[in-house]
Amino acid sequence: MATLSELLRGRTALPDPDVEWLHLLVGDWQLIADLSFADLLLYVPGNADTWYVVAHVRPATGQTIYHYDYVGTAAAGQEVPLLGKAYNSAEICEGEIAVESVPDPVRMMAVPVRLGSKVLAVLTRAGWNRKGAPVFIQSFETANLRYLRSRTPLPLIQL
Repeated sequence: MATLSELLRGRTALPDPDVEWLHLLVGDWQLIADLSFADLLLYVPGNADTWYVVAHVRPATGQTIYHYDYVGTAAAGQEVPLLGKAYNSAEICEGEIAVESVPDPVRMMAVPVRLGSKVLAVLTRAGWNRKGAPVFIQSFETANLRYLRSRTPLPLIQL
């Protein structure tokens, strides 16, 4: 698997300070994914309106939306116009997209990643957006699950 630096050098012409800035972001983003209960993907623009996924983090606090590893691949879905809009406007954009293996639309937020006034990439947050979305409780402790069994209708999973 290619590293973030290799993907950025192979897909973009970003100078070293920009690459380092994206490394700093990716180095701390597990906490962001966990607190937002959502997958985060980092996209960089390539040539001819192509966007590449160069990093992905899954939440440890909830169910992942993406069941495949898209790092190193080109974006080809409904997220492409949203990525372009966030990048070109330098503003946060939101919309619904279809994700393979997910029956309902997924809410995506596209956040431009800046260094000064320059937009380097787009970070996306994709998560469940409706009542009734799949939610379950996981625990290593069987006592916790026994306690919760009569107190919640949610599925319980022992890890």
